[in-house]
Amino acid sequence: MALVELDFRSQALGYHQEVVMILPDQPADKPYPVLWLFHGANQDCTEWLRQTSIERYANKRGLAVVCPTVSDGHGMDMVHGMKYYTMLSQELPAAVHFMFPCLSKKREENFTAGASMGGYIAFKLALNFPERYCAAGAFAGALDIVEITRDFTKDAPQNHSFKLAFGSAEEIEGTESDIIDLAGKRVAAGERMPRLWSLVGEQDFGVNQVRGAIAKFRARGVEIDDFYDMGIHSFDLWDRYVEPFFDWLRLPKR
Repeated sequence: MALVELDFRSQALGYHQEVVMILPDQPADKPYPVLWLFHGANQDCTEWLRQTSIERYANKRGLAVVCPTVSDGHGMDMVHGMKYYTMLSQELPAAVHFMFPCLSKKREENFTAGASMGGYIAFKLALNFPERYCAAGAFAGALDIVEITRDFTKDAPQNHSFKLAFGSAEEIEGTESDIIDLAGKRVAAGERMPRLWSLVGEQDFGVNQVRGAIAKFRARGVEIDDFYDMGIHSFDLWDRYVEPFFDWLRLPKR
């Protein structure tokens, strides 16, 4: 596959944004499907490439993978900080599709996924733009973001990343950032929904948060496929489930 390092100017952030992409280098008779893949907190756009064999897995499927750096902004237009959501939802797709017309724009060939914080970002984008993305996957995702924000900001200093990004739990509850509530509203209204997938390790510090979020999704009528295995909050587990996730996405091997 081809490894592309992209540094594009983001007007929303006010500086150049780092993106790493892996692209199939075998000719095809149609545009390549695309996975928009997000890292966790305290990481960057290279994390999935350095910690997993995703390039090898994607090559088997003829899949392009786009990994942007989002720092610790949680994919938000931060209360105090940068407009990461504007960059991710508007600027990044426009820039990537303009510069790489070999990538599919079809809904059924665009997917989101991420680890930890990135799992939340993946769900948020897919649920807010179900006309663009047909499926989202979370590897130990921060899915119940309202409760997580409530817990993390309770006694935190003002410069804590959750306070900078979300403000408070009350400020995001019921908004486009409250992905459980958003998904429930879409189901209740009979609106189009992306397919949802979740994995978490049984020894992960966030396993109870994920289980609780899954229960809340289902209580709102949201269908979600959830998987559990032995493991902690680590790429050691997540790497083993990249190919099963690709199978779940129905991406055939070449």
